[in-house]
Amino acid sequence: MFTLFALTLLCLAGVATISVVVALVLTLIGLPLAILFSLLPWLLRLAGIVLLVKGLLDRPFQPENLLPAVGAFAASWLLGLLF
Repeated sequence: MFTLFALTLLCLAGVATISVVVALVLTLIGLPLAILFSLLPWLLRLAGIVLLVKGLLDRPFQPENLLPAVGAFAASWLLGLLF
């Protein structure tokens, strides 16, 4: 039969263990997402530059060819504002 003190220690150990496990799981999920969201604006800028060069080199030149580059730059700017 558990005493009240033993039950308190058991619950305290359980809460501490569950807290550590939850923190570890959230870190393992959140850290890659944080890295991804920090790199995404830079990757979108790079994609915008590549799409801009591709749009400028297309023959015959049409302004519609630049729309993907504008979209990539706009998404990069928006994500830069949000994050």
